[in-house]
Amino acid sequence: MAPSSRSNNGDPVEATPWSQVEAGEVVFLLDVRDGFEAELIRRWIDDTRPDDDSAPAHSIVTLDGSRELAAALGDDSTWMQPLRIAWLPSTSADGDGNLRRTLFGQLLKPGPLRRRWLARHQPDRVAMVVGDGASLGDLRARHGDAAASRNSLAEFVGTQALIALERSERTIRGARYKVPRTLPSDVFADAAFQQILANNAQQRDRPLSDIRAEAARYLEEMAAAQDPFTLEMANALYRTAARSHHDSEIDVDESQVERVAAALVSRPVVFLISHKSMLDTAALSLVLFDRNLPTPLTFGGINLRTPGFGAIARRSGIIFLRRTFQDNAIYKATFRRYIDYLIEKRFSLLWALEGTRSRTGKLLPPRFGLFNYVVESILRTQLYDVTFIPVSVAYDQITEVEDYSIEQRGRSKKPEGMTWALRFLRRGKSRGQIHLRFGESLTINDLVEPSELEAGVTGDAKQRLVATLAFEVAVRMNAATPVTATSIITLILLAGGNRALSLGEIQPLARSGAALLRQRKHEIVGRSDFREADAVLATLADLHSTGIVSYLDEGTERLYAIAEEQHHNAAYYRNTAIHYFVLDAVTEIALLDSAANAENPQHAFFARASALRELLKFEFYFPRRGDYRREIEECLNQRFSDWQTALRRGEGGVRELLKTTRPLVAHAVLRSFIDAYRVVASVLVTKGDDAISDEAGIIGECLKAGKQRLLQGRVVSAESVSKTLYATGMKLANYRGLLAEGQAEARRDLQQELRRITGHLDDILSLTLSAWDQD
Repeated sequence: MAPSSRSNNGDPVEATPWSQVEAGEVVFLLDVRDGFEAELIRRWIDDTRPDDDSAPAHSIVTLDGSRELAAALGDDSTWMQPLRIAWLPSTSADGDGNLRRTLFGQLLKPGPLRRRWLARHQPDRVAMVVGDGASLGDLRARHGDAAASRNSLAEFVGTQALIALERSERTIRGARYKVPRTLPSDVFADAAFQQILANNAQQRDRPLSDIRAEAARYLEEMAAAQDPFTLEMANALYRTAARSHHDSEIDVDESQVERVAAALVSRPVVFLISHKSMLDTAALSLVLFDRNLPTPLTFGGINLRTPGFGAIARRSGIIFLRRTFQDNAIYKATFRRYIDYLIEKRFSLLWALEGTRSRTGKLLPPRFGLFNYVVESILRTQLYDVTFIPVSVAYDQITEVEDYSIEQRGRSKKPEGMTWALRFLRRGKSRGQIHLRFGESLTINDLVEPSELEAGVTGDAKQRLVATLAFEVAVRMNAATPVTATSIITLILLAGGNRALSLGEIQPLARSGAALLRQRKHEIVGRSDFREADAVLATLADLHSTGIVSYLDEGTERLYAIAEEQHHNAAYYRNTAIHYFVLDAVTEIALLDSAANAENPQHAFFARASALRELLKFEFYFPRRGDYRREIEECLNQRFSDWQTALRRGEGGVRELLKTTRPLVAHAVLRSFIDAYRVVASVLVTKGDDAISDEAGIIGECLKAGKQRLLQGRVVSAESVSKTLYATGMKLANYRGLLAEGQAEARRDLQQELRRITGHLDDILSLTLSAWDQD
């Protein structure tokens, strides 16, 4: 049999490239894996050749033979027509995503014997890919126009043929199979890159050929090489992993997907994703793949490039990077050129904004490394339409939370080797749904004036651009993060300290908290209609099933509390949403702190709010200083309409104002952070005026001191005994210069500042508990 040709929508068509040529010879350029594929194409050429004498003369060459191709280049009228065979999945399996079927069934990547069987028994799965042809004269002109091209005409023709075939095959298979074929000749053809290699050769007194060979090895080591089968297999694997622990469908906003799809059609896209679970990138891949959208290339450590698994990872779109390469000029230049190449070819990229997974549930500070390389590439290539899209993935509950809890308590967790991955694929307890949201996109054009781009962004200006871009992506990612019912319920339970709560105490707070979020147009997902008791009970039951919430049934009504050793786990879920309440917490503390200032309490309020921003700047993404006061004032006016009158009436007026407000959140949002910072400050005070260089040692002392304070009841919750929180407290201390010699007094000042805040948090908790007692 001969394969059928396909149109741009993938349907069989009768038209052939013979009809495109009026005169001159046709050279068919075959991209084949073996002689059988070549024979199939030859039959197709013979079967479609016109019967009359109008058919032009033709010849056939394969793209893997450069000499054969060079010899076939005739005069300008010669028509160059690329052809390839595509082996399609069965209709019944396509899009099913079943891992077993993908690996062992109809989707299996056909080997030589399988291809022969398919050609005989399932010819509908054999498709001729007809790339857009061109006259040799046109190709010669384009080759001449290519700036400082180092490729021969034959190499250029072969490259263009492969590009045309990739485009045509995507129309047959679907846009999800937009896979980059890295063409080393194109990468190395760049004149600036060649000059860098030549300079390195001269500086090192090495032959240029050796330097080029070294760069070629680096390119081969790092370059991703997706293929359709591995994409099918990877997504089947992702689907199995996701469904092993979560609902079968990922919750996504389809209007946001449409916006992303429009961007992918017209420009390169950089996805920046929140990193909470091993399933983050899997969730994004599944959302895109299932909607026939191309999946981005992502970055992975070179440690993943192991025999067997490394090949699969590379073909599923992972770019392998060495952990450190700043001192390797050739590697760094090759990586820069590879990023330029991908952006020029308009392929999308993906990496985790924070670099590593968040162990606390909050969005961590961004890592600038990959931002630097991509921004530099945009500035070099002047492709300013490269679009950065934040991606937030939220979970009702996640599988790895216990591992994070172990780390927070200062203990070593089990290594995540292959056995861990296999355990992850086995079905476990249901942990609810995965929720994926795309934030508002932005480009460099949104941040830099055209005149500045034209003049060139270098040096300090470039570093400011990178930091601004990363911060803006993080803010938009936080803004896109949906609030889960789990996060609201855990926030309420942790706010009570060690006190167990009844349904009658939990439900009103859940209802008022949800109402505040909805008033601000923040999205809440899951069973979040807390006007219904069943919604609260369902979330409590889900948390009970995974051991986070305990039931106490010995009294007249059931009580609910965070189970023993589960405070870190509960805090993780609460922390995924507390960024929405941070300004509320600041206003509550600042109101109490400024009420005693009889001369100008309003001025004192805003001064105290600014001081709290500086104190907590390493924990949360606050509005920029220019916007901070305005947003604080908006929060005040929304929640405390009569706050100015209350301030003028002093402490009594402020307490009365807070007493009548539902909900109060400062104790729930900030207590664990302030308690952890107090432990850090107390340990620093014990060092007197000594300089501190062993930060890891101090964190170890903080873990011991924190555990002691917890046993003494001087720390409200076990969640404050946290390696990560102590590390952030040390970052604050270093920022304030408290690790230097002679800082004993300044360390005591920080301790006193935190003690004062703790007193206000105690007051706010007391007001909340007294309201519960009255209800």
